[in-house]
Amino acid sequence: MNFTGAFLKASSRSLFSGIFLIFFFLNVSCCAHELSDQQIAAIDAHTLAAPPEVEVDRQLLVAYLTQGLNTDAEKARAIYRWITDRIVYDADAFLSGRVEDMSVEDVMKKRKSVCFGFSSLFEKMAKDANLEVKSISGYAKAYGTSQGQHFDKPNHAWNAIRINENWYLVDSTWGAGYIKDGKFKKELSEAFFLTPPEQFVFSHFPVDEQWQLQRTSHLSQREFESLPQVEPTFFHSNISPIEAWEATRSPEFSGSFVHTFELPYHLVSIQKAPVMYRLKLNRMYTFKINATIFEKMALVQADHWQEMEKDGDFFTFNYNSELQGQMLVVGKKFDSDQYTAILAYELSP
Repeated sequence: MNFTGAFLKASSRSLFSGIFLIFFFLNVSCCAHELSDQQIAAIDAHTLAAPPEVEVDRQLLVAYLTQGLNTDAEKARAIYRWITDRIVYDADAFLSGRVEDMSVEDVMKKRKSVCFGFSSLFEKMAKDANLEVKSISGYAKAYGTSQGQHFDKPNHAWNAIRINENWYLVDSTWGAGYIKDGKFKKELSEAFFLTPPEQFVFSHFPVDEQWQLQRTSHLSQREFESLPQVEPTFFHSNISPIEAWEATRSPEFSGSFVHTFELPYHLVSIQKAPVMYRLKLNRMYTFKINATIFEKMALVQADHWQEMEKDGDFFTFNYNSELQGQMLVVGKKFDSDQYTAILAYELSP
């Protein structure tokens, strides 16, 4: 895991009281597309079983992917899942700066591209399925960028798609995986499929402000650049974007969110936990985490282990410490003797 090292300057913090009000009254829905887990599993299974003979032609492929699907959300899911599985991000081209313009046909043939190829392919396939879709150009806090960094030109592309008369955001590039240590790690992310705009804007900022899709005031580029850095996997554990915005408003906010680890999407679901990385000594913090895969959970600081209480699939604990230093939330799977790191904090006066 890469810990965020840069903190906001004091002058930047003043932005957040206004920014927070933009989002606080939004009705956040992580299931805006109304697809059940069973529907998603069925769509994904059909998508991943696409035979090679239909994958040589885009329109033939789209016809296969959308066979038997009735809603726009279902069709968008099938296209998203195929692209995130079959297309690999060209990390070498990105890191070397030798990015070539690739047509949709080239991306289909080579199965490799950078973000503009991903978004162009998603747009073409969605239009083949008679969906209303746009490719969006803008700025993204991706691999190699830092908190507060100024963007002088667009560095990323993604999509907006219209479903049930509403526009939603999709990033099939980040959905396919991420760069770590100079290499592309292929790993499906659900966090970038029909993402709530108040979550998406932590890492993505469109050139055309209408595609921020907020229902109230929009952010400026400077406000976006001043937002805390988040890892691509930050929202995988169901961390609330509203609570993240609320944390930025706190006078105790140091400029860094709780550190998360590379866990699969929704392996754990954080119902309650501090969102800020730096916590105070001698203060009570409540943790409530849902996780069916873990037999035990504990809070660990130095050599001090405090096991969380378990009630069904929920683990809870009220934590109050006099010890300075790092504190980890860890979990032990039923079939393992090892503990997996879930969250990391720093306690200080």
